[in-house]
Amino acid sequence: MRRVNLLFALVPVLVLGCVSNKRFSNTTLVESTDLKHQKYTGQCWSFASTSLLEAEAIRLGYDVPELSSFFFVYHNYLDNAKDYLKNKGTSHLNNGDLTFSVLDVFGRYGAVPESVYNGKLTDIISKRQMNNRWKEEDEMNALIKVKLDSLIRSESDFDESLAVVKDILNEYIGSIPEDFTYGEKSVTSKTFANNFLPLNAKEYVELTSYSHHPFYEKIILEIPANWRNKSYLNLPIEGFINTIDHAIENGFTLAWDGDIGGGDKDGFKDSGYVRVKGEYEDQKLISQEQRQSAYERGTTRDEHNMHLVGYTYDRKGEKFYILKNTWGKNRGIDGSYYLSENYLRLRTISVTVHKDGFPEEVQRKTESGSGR
Repeated sequence: MRRVNLLFALVPVLVLGCVSNKRFSNTTLVESTDLKHQKYTGQCWSFASTSLLEAEAIRLGYDVPELSSFFFVYHNYLDNAKDYLKNKGTSHLNNGDLTFSVLDVFGRYGAVPESVYNGKLTDIISKRQMNNRWKEEDEMNALIKVKLDSLIRSESDFDESLAVVKDILNEYIGSIPEDFTYGEKSVTSKTFANNFLPLNAKEYVELTSYSHHPFYEKIILEIPANWRNKSYLNLPIEGFINTIDHAIENGFTLAWDGDIGGGDKDGFKDSGYVRVKGEYEDQKLISQEQRQSAYERGTTRDEHNMHLVGYTYDRKGEKFYILKNTWGKNRGIDGSYYLSENYLRLRTISVTVHKDGFPEEVQRKTESGSGR
């Protein structure tokens, strides 16, 4: 896989004079892999998180090929189906997910290259083909739910019910090979990850910032996609932003989860130049209270995932965060979206980063469990 052609000294961060047709300057950008395209599938969470894993491999000096996003999707469907069966059809099913799930699957099953398993995406190129894939995925999701609901009503065997889901996945997105050849050696997904991507999934932390939970503690955030009931480290807004900046400045990228305008129809345009519009448009700096209010009123919703790789400044000196999107290079600014600091403060649900990306102050306060 071709990497971004950047040279680094001590950490993989480059301060650039200008990017994006001189619209921005004083840019801090962390090296990452090429833009991905989810091709109208509903799996942005996996594409963004896979890009994070690839960037982490680069940070640690490992040379890995492009990783399969649908490897994580496949295993996550099975995990989700198990949870749905155990809860007799009362829990979340097949409607978006989080970086948690990619890390969970990675920790248990490893990873595979995109060249080994692509979820039947390789030959999907045209807009018509992508629209058809979108319809097929909706059909697959509906079929899985109908089958599971029927199996639950008939009190079918648990393993036999999972086998039904696996058959549906194999038909729509293809089966995952038990082993494959890489580097002239036969490997499994687990041995591939151990040899070529030795990351510890437990060292990554989800960060959020909401005042209805105590700060500097692990909390469970109330969003439907968090069906695994994973914990977030809750930080005050300033600590949240400082941690993001510190991570980027020290060579770490972050998976981003947030709102792209569905809750309030504000700011998120295909120009890729994203500012807060509508409520709080004239605020100099979004506060903790305003962020909290938007979350509680549902104008900030859990809608999309991207890969946060840097920050920059426009000609007026306003700060923007650079996020790799997965909608193709003809969307946004060469495929990326530039979110103003206020948009990031208001519309970000959470970010995921390696624990070593924390500033010392946040580490200390988190260990003490208080803001002191």
